[in-house]
Amino acid sequence: QEYKIGKPQGKVKPIGKCKDTGTTITFRPDDSIFETIDFDWKIIVDHLRQYAYLSKGVKLILKDRRNQEEKEKDKNAIPYPDPTYQFFFEGGIASFVRYLNQHKEIKNENIFYVEKEAEGVKVELALQYSEDYTESLFAFTNNIHNPDGGTHVQGFRTALTRCLNTYARNKNFLKEKDANLTGEDVREGLNAVISIKIREPQFEGQTKSKLGNTEAKTAVETVMGEQLTIFLEENPKDAEAIINKCLLASRARNAAKIARDAILRKGALEG
Repeated sequence: QEYKIGKPQGKVKPIGKCKDTGTTITFRPDDSIFETIDFDWKIIVDHLRQYAYLSKGVKLILKDRRNQEEKEKDKNAIPYPDPTYQFFFEGGIASFVRYLNQHKEIKNENIFYVEKEAEGVKVELALQYSEDYTESLFAFTNNIHNPDGGTHVQGFRTALTRCLNTYARNKNFLKEKDANLTGEDVREGLNAVISIKIREPQFEGQTKSKLGNTEAKTAVETVMGEQLTIFLEENPKDAEAIINKCLLASRARNAAKIARDAILRKGALEG
């Protein structure tokens, strides 16, 4: 069956016998609909790689069969003829986290990874800490990237902060007089991927950049809380490395606050 501007040009008709089943879609973008009909090789490669991480066990093959004129318009095109990329990740988003950390000095050797269902929501989480000072977090709903986060990210962060504080207290990393680690402390150097599958997602905005389902928060918080607690107990070396990273971030934050307050006091007295 052939379509044009979304409308079928005729009925579905058989064209021969076949042994394999499935669907093949062939299309060219319509310049009356799209702002540009020129493809960007790098954007497509990055998108398919990301999609392969989110769909573990699925092989994706990308071939560039554009003619020379089309390739010359793309600054990211591969110069040799018909380049082919294959993406296949058995580790799913755990492989994604490993890819994100490939040029970083990591803290916990074992990547925390869990795949479990709760509240009717399929939850898949992976995280690993590095020596970085910033957080790198990717959140997805039904394989759709949510750059502005949402309820699943809220549940993840709540459970992460609570679990690390509980473990630090129980193992005497935090003394009775010490204040709890903050969310800011536990997110420093964090590299994480959150992927959930939910039946009826509710997004904020047309671009689906933020998730609004309350059950997603509960599901992620439950799964994260249970499984991270088990991971920390079963991997004491990794747990210690993570807690020490968070404690260092806490001390640096407190030192920065003291220095800032001192400067403000000095400025007030001079005034």
